[in-house]
Amino acid sequence: MPETKVLGGNLGLSVTVPAGHAHVEAAIGVGPISVSREVEGWGLGDIVPRAQLGWQSGELAYTVWLQAITPTGRYDPTFAPNIGFNRPGIDTGLAATWTDKNTKLQFNGAAGFTFNFENEATDYRTGTEFHFEWAIGYELSKGLIVGIVGYDYRQLTGDSGAGAVLGPFKSRVDAIGPGLSFTTLLGKMPLVLNLSHYQEFNAEHRFEGNETLASVTLRF
Repeated sequence: MPETKVLGGNLGLSVTVPAGHAHVEAAIGVGPISVSREVEGWGLGDIVPRAQLGWQSGELAYTVWLQAITPTGRYDPTFAPNIGFNRPGIDTGLAATWTDKNTKLQFNGAAGFTFNFENEATDYRTGTEFHFEWAIGYELSKGLIVGIVGYDYRQLTGDSGAGAVLGPFKSRVDAIGPGLSFTTLLGKMPLVLNLSHYQEFNAEHRFEGNETLASVTLRF
């Protein structure tokens, strides 16, 4: 669509439709007795409509966004391979990219806050969350960037609701891993492919593992 200017920045509208595969293993042991269970499965994730404004100043580009998290993903309140969270939410934040044309290095960072509503299936409301995602990449060739990626997650306020029987239960986790991005043209429209793999660590009050994320973005 034609470029739209708002407050001197470029207005962008998007919808993310995620799908994923979850593989979860859990074990509980007391002395010589232990019980374990494993589940896995594919499913639709939570669809996210988004509005953003972006500006460019020399080698620095920055964006503010506001997006809604809709509870459309595969979900079951039992021990199931859940892809969605089954709760609505609002997420907002700021992202910035700085590119050094001489060294072909690119630095990306995005920090945001997620405000959650109650999961009506469990009477559980997750507290407000802070998330920071980052990436450092090198342009190997035109449109191809490889590097390292990571994220840091902190729950700022405690959980609540009748289902929060364990109390506030604030959680946290950090992650790091390799990533790549490839940009090309599909006709006259830019097509962006992203692939990243994260190994989590420093987890508290949540599962710790690894995950691989792939995304396809078509700009028009």
